[in-house]
This record gives sequence, C-alpha cells and structure tokens, in this order.
Amino acid sequence: MAGRETGVAVSDWRTYTHDRTLPDVLDAALDVFVRYGYHGTTVRAIATKAGLSVPGLYHHYRSKQEILATLLRTSNEDVMARSRAALADAGDDPRERFTALVENIVLYMTHRRRLAHAAREIHALDEPYRSQHVALRDELEQMVLREVEAAHACGHFSSPDPHEATRAVLVLCQGVADWYTPGGPKRPEEIAAQYVGFALAIVGDRRADAER
Repeated sequence: MAGRETGVAVSDWRTYTHDRTLPDVLDAALDVFVRYGYHGTTVRAIATKAGLSVPGLYHHYRSKQEILATLLRTSNEDVMARSRAALADAGDDPRERFTALVENIVLYMTHRRRLAHAAREIHALDEPYRSQHVALRDELEQMVLREVEAAHACGHFSSPDPHEATRAVLVLCQGVADWYTPGGPKRPEEIAAQYVGFALAIVGDRRADAER
C-alpha cells in the first residue's frame, strides 16, 4: 500500500510545500478524478497516468473505490491535523480559535484544491467508505461549531443559530476551491484573511460591529 501524507506540527499549519505531495499512484488518480469525475474515470486511465499496467496498479490498490477512499481519507486527515494545530496555536479565546480554523480551511482550499474537488465525489463511495468519510467530514464541522457556540455563549457572536451559521461558513470557505487559481491576483494568505472577515460577519461578530 502506498504511503499517505503525514500530519503537521503546530508551527507548520500555515505552511505548504508544492501541491504534488502524494505518492505517485494517488497523485495520478487525483488528476484523473478531478478532470473526468469518479464515474468517468477508468482503472486503465489511472494506470496509464501513473505509468503502470493495470495489474501493476492493482499491486498498490485493490480497486478504484479504495483509491478514492484513500484520497479522501488523506485529505481529511491532513485538514484535521492542521485544524488541531491551528487551535493549539490560537489559545483559549473562542473567537481567535474560530478565526484560526477559518484561516486554516481557506488555506487548505487554495493549496490543496485538487483534493478539495475530489472530496465532492463522496456520493460515489460505497459502504463502509462513505460512512467513514462522512464521520471525518462531520468532525471538522463539529470542531468549528464548538468554537461558534463558545463564542456565542461568551457574547462575542450574536448569530441566533450557531449551527446554521457554522454550515454557512463552511460552505463559504469550501467554495474557494471552485475559483482559486494559482498565480491569480491574490495570494492564499490574502484570500484567507478576507474570508475570515466574511465568516465573522456570518456569525455576527460583535467586535467587528463595534469597530464599524
């Protein structure tokens, strides 16, 4: 079995190397999935992209399902490791913890946009892969929700519905992968800072209101 990306240290959550960090087979599969979609991709197309025969590909992975599931698990594990590092870096203030999570997610959507696109193929997963992926996806939502609820309880945020506000924030951040292009007019760090402002507006940040 090909290896997966390792987790990141606390000091590294804002730092990304190039976008080609996956093992060769997974990187080739990711390119093909992003271009043609899961159902439009054949095992032979992945093997050709990876420079392997079909039997050679099966030496690494048992099926196209396992390849997709491995990609989605890799993506979730990476973003969750970075999210935990961002929280550790942010301290105890729920507002700061929320903004760190938003910044982290947007940075991930820019630097790992291919994996972000592949994550939308969840509908193609069979069980038990689908349930495993949903559980990991929901873990990130709960991580953000906890900080929104804590900030609401402290009086920092005024949104009447923290749960729906959290969903709106996540949809907003995840959408960055749809339009971001490397080398565009804004760097990932600039986009992340701007989206932190958007996210704070969604949750009804009282500090931002007071500063206006």
